[in-house]
Amino acid sequence: MFMGLTSLVGNANFVTVVRKAYGSTTSPLPNPANHPSLMEPFFQFRTAEFTDHAQTTLTEQAGLLHAVTSWQSGGSGVTFSDYFLDGFQFTTLTGQLAQPLRLELAVQKPWMAMLYQLDGQIDSRSCALRPLSIGQGQQNMMADEAPANFYTFQGQQHTCFTVHLTRELFGQLVAHNEEWLGLHRHQLTQPEPFVLLPQGAALSPTQRTLIQQIIDCPYGGALKKLFLEARFLDLFIEQQAQLTQLLVRPVSRDRDLLHAVRDFLDTHYAEPPGLLQLARQFGTNDFKLKKGFKELFGTTVFGYVAERRLAVAHQLLTLTNQPVQEVAEEVGFTNPAHFATAFRRKFGLRPSQVRPAPQRLYGNALLTA
Repeated sequence: MFMGLTSLVGNANFVTVVRKAYGSTTSPLPNPANHPSLMEPFFQFRTAEFTDHAQTTLTEQAGLLHAVTSWQSGGSGVTFSDYFLDGFQFTTLTGQLAQPLRLELAVQKPWMAMLYQLDGQIDSRSCALRPLSIGQGQQNMMADEAPANFYTFQGQQHTCFTVHLTRELFGQLVAHNEEWLGLHRHQLTQPEPFVLLPQGAALSPTQRTLIQQIIDCPYGGALKKLFLEARFLDLFIEQQAQLTQLLVRPVSRDRDLLHAVRDFLDTHYAEPPGLLQLARQFGTNDFKLKKGFKELFGTTVFGYVAERRLAVAHQLLTLTNQPVQEVAEEVGFTNPAHFATAFRRKFGLRPSQVRPAPQRLYGNALLTA
């Protein structure tokens, strides 16, 4: 996922790059040579409309670097708050968006991320080789190494908390914890892009509390650095425990069957069979299917179908020029009014409000009007 605008720390041309990307800074920039523990950059934003209107303030205290990047344009405004620590980085994105914010990121190196979407929604045309949508109150874990990513941030109130960490640190944390190894062994031996939960999972109350403690950290100096490191470990443990509960503990055969059902629904969401027919199709009974599906994926079968329909509809509305009614019918809504109501309840916007801006060609360049 995204690293925030200030993920350029560690670059040998750090001062030059930050000034070029953000226009100006409001505090002296530290010399990267004096920060050997800081990570090399993961990626940089390339969207000129964003970087031309952004300002970054950098402060350092007791070896802890804090970067705050603010952006305002056209009635929208967001702030990225980044803390850089040894092997990982906290990014808090908060703001209000009058319209969707679309950003292109140039990826510098492979990354892993723990993402927690508190308010609003994030969509990507391709993240870890597949379309991605993370809605309000959802969390996920992912990794990618594509040379470029495109993301759309939306929601009148937008709050997202992300932890990016190196694969080396991830391996150290998971090693010798057998239950976690069952979840991540493949990633440790053959790293590749992944989204651990394609539909995400609900944030737990404990996770919300830990994230708020990080955002509201009352300490300064060396104690602040220790506090943030401790909360990171608490948050990592909490997420791994929840992911293990969802993905590892169900009996392997039942888990494979439920994943097959989910994969089937991913392509048959427009006209899914009834629960009883679906259960018979996969050689189980409706009670076991209903119970197992809810335990494994955190939602009901038809709750999953509804979310899938809306997620695909949102992607079609954002990335294509198909008429709204045609999109509604394509994803399985027979009543346009019901579609509009469900869409607004999910995203806080009418379907017509997420359409892409008109585009025109100028020479060989595609311009947004």
